[in-house]
This record gives sequence, C-alpha cells and structure tokens, in this order.
Amino acid sequence: MNTNYKSVVRWPLIIGYLGIVVVLLACATVGSGSATATITETATTTVLPTPTGEPQLRLEDGAVKVQGENDTWIPVTGESTFELVGELQSIDPWMVTGNTFATRDTTQIAEGLEVGDLVRVKGVILEDATWLANSIELAEEQTDPTIILIGKVDSIDPWVVHGITLNITPDTVINGEITPDMIVLVEILLLEDGAWEVLSITPLSHFTEIPGCLTVMATIESVNGNEIKLLGWPAITLGEDVDIENEEGGEGTLSANQHVLVVVCTSEDGQVVITKIIIVKPEEDSEPTNGKKVLICHKPDKKGGHTLSIAEPAVPAHLAHGDKLGPCP
Repeated sequence: MNTNYKSVVRWPLIIGYLGIVVVLLACATVGSGSATATITETATTTVLPTPTGEPQLRLEDGAVKVQGENDTWIPVTGESTFELVGELQSIDPWMVTGNTFATRDTTQIAEGLEVGDLVRVKGVILEDATWLANSIELAEEQTDPTIILIGKVDSIDPWVVHGITLNITPDTVINGEITPDMIVLVEILLLEDGAWEVLSITPLSHFTEIPGCLTVMATIESVNGNEIKLLGWPAITLGEDVDIENEEGGEGTLSANQHVLVVVCTSEDGQVVITKIIIVKPEEDSEPTNGKKVLICHKPDKKGGHTLSIAEPAVPAHLAHGDKLGPCP
C-alpha cells in the first residue's frame, strides 16, 4: 500500500478545512467589530434634551396650548372667560345649573364637593365652543345662579359676544357706548327654565388685534417678580421686553385676580412668546370699594325676585331699574 499517496490526498483536505475555519473566525471577528462600532456610533449621536423648566406652548385652533404628558397638547385659554355660580347637579360629567363643563388634570377642584352644593366655576370658552373649567369651588354666599362672561363683541344688532347671541330686554343695563370688537363684561341671570336674562353689559377695553398674533383672555392667579401664573396656565417667566398696559394705554402693574388680555405671538425662531399684557379689569382689592360685594334683590315685584351678589359700583344702575338692596325675602 502506498502511504505516501494517502498523505498527499489528506493534506489538501486539511488545508481546506483550516481555510474554512480561518474564514469563519474572520467573519465572526468582523461581525463583532461591526456590532461594537454600531453601538458606539449610536451612543455618540444620541442627544438628550436639556430640561429648561419652561413650559412648551403653541398656538392652535384659536387657543394657547401647553405640552402635557405623552406629548399631548392641552388648551389653557381661549378668547373668552366665564364665571358661573349655581347648583352642582352632576360630577361625571360636571354640570352646574344645566351647563356642562369639560375639565382636565390641572383643573383645581375643591375637595368634598357634592351634588346639591352651590359652587363657583371659573374657566374659558374655547374656539370649538367648549366650556373648559379651570377651577370649581364652593360659592361663598347663597345667591341665584349667574354667569359673568367676558369676551369680544361680534355684533350689537343682534347682540353677539364671542359667538353667543344675547337676548337683550328693556331691563338690560348697557353701560356706555359699545361697538363691535370691544371687550365687554356681561352679567347674566340663569332662570329656572334654563333661559338667560342679560342683566348688564359693561365695556372693559377697546383693543386692536395684532396681525399674526393671538389675543386671549385670562385671569391672573399669582405674581412673583417676573414669574406670572394665569388661572389654568403653567407658571411663566416674562421677558424684560413684555409691555404691561392698563385700560388707558399707560404702564400697568400686574397683581392677582386681574382680568387681562394676553397677546401671544410666534417669534422668528418659532418660539411662542408673550409680547403684551393689557389689564382690562383691575383686581377687586384695588378698587375704592375694596372689592366689596353687595346682595340685591333683582326684580322684587316679579315672583319674589332673584338674589344677586354684585360689585358695589354696579349697585346704582340696578337700583335705577327697580332692584332693592339686600336679599330677596
């Protein structure tokens, strides 16, 4: 038997096997190196956002929206505000004197509220006509259900404020000369049949819209230096160039409980910024009456009348129309 021939045959096979092993090892090494390179590249190119502590705002659908959880955008204000006092009829959904309100996670709701309680609801009316409650609390005193509506006049014949048609009667008190586009305060009595009786309309401001910006109504909750908290908004730090004006166009000072017009614009770099704040209704504590509320009996000769709580400066106009001081019997 020729053993040399067998050796010659085996060596090519062994060399072939070794070649295959070397190739496999090389592939494994390259694959491992590629995986390492990919991970390293991903780690070096991933950029984490830097928290700024400032809320992310944007303008959409006629409202200012703030970025909430899960990247959702939540409206914080619109072009009209309301304050309603009435009986709490339902909690799910929230309903007061026949009016249903939307709420959100940031809505301030007093603890222990029960159906039948007399409550005060403050909020905004959004562009889609949703009444969004920013706060729901117990009312301080027993009165008949009322609504305080602040918004822009769309028309005076017929009377329309923020898209809401108002039924004006000879008993409605129209204070001063009012024209379309003015900001007004409307006092409304809610009757038992659900109808609205407009008690008075008072002008607050005549403001010209700024092109490219959104003008919204808001109520100041607190002021701490340059940081301002509007009801329903997150806290915002105002820039040094923000104009603060009073109704007459002079320099104004911000404080809690003021009703204000907030001009919100988009800057050149796409940021939403507040450029101007106009005080349209001073806080009650700054008025000569120290914000005193007065109980009156509205229309005492008609079915016993309605007990209303109104600001002291509005008393003379109500008395001139036959209302009486004090609660109704």
